[in-house]
Amino acid sequence: MSDQHDRVFPRRPPEFARDGRVTRIERLADLARLNRWFLRRPPIRIEPSEGDIISPAQARIQTLAPIDPSGWIEEKSVFGQPRRIQIREILRDDSLAESFVGGETIKLYLAPWDLHFLLFPVPGIVSRYEYRSGWAVPLLFMRSGDVLNQRLCVRIETDWGFPVGVVLIGSWMVNGIHHAFQEGARYDRGADLGHFKIGSSVVMAFPRGKVRWLKDPGEKVRLGETIAKLV
Repeated sequence: MSDQHDRVFPRRPPEFARDGRVTRIERLADLARLNRWFLRRPPIRIEPSEGDIISPAQARIQTLAPIDPSGWIEEKSVFGQPRRIQIREILRDDSLAESFVGGETIKLYLAPWDLHFLLFPVPGIVSRYEYRSGWAVPLLFMRSGDVLNQRLCVRIETDWGFPVGVVLIGSWMVNGIHHAFQEGARYDRGADLGHFKIGSSVVMAFPRGKVRWLKDPGEKVRLGETIAKLV
């Protein structure tokens, strides 16, 4: 099934399921209408070509990093201190992590003023997803936040014959991770994946030799913009 199309927002969003408990901060943000601002849907045109991987978020590319043969990823340093994280600790799924050893990751940071709903970056079937409870502490105070913060891990079996891991990670003041998909269902690029409330980051993992990046660390990307192509 092809997902080559023009997709224009706004449109009626799907029903979202919440992962984790509702916090006081989330209730306050809803009452203050902050979350309505984060989840606004201005007109956005998405036109993927065959073999395109699109950005699941309006965000800044924080890192593009290889996964070494032992599963380690070099992260952005904090206060000049280098950081290394294991792909299995990010995904919390050892069997899935093995699929990406020697592959590549991209990490996207969503600023408070960015749109906070997310789209499927690749076409495929959601074969598994799992919410992991945790903290919501910024890296400024906890360098291991990518490992210990709350997260939603999604495994997508792409139409191209390989898996992609998408991880929604809570950060400072994140008070809700919601998803809009069902396990076992297939989704096109640009379909609703979920949303955050207030702020967060997204990590995607790809197997070795599958993608060619079109962007660099530090670049700002639009929701649905093409960021890589199949090799």
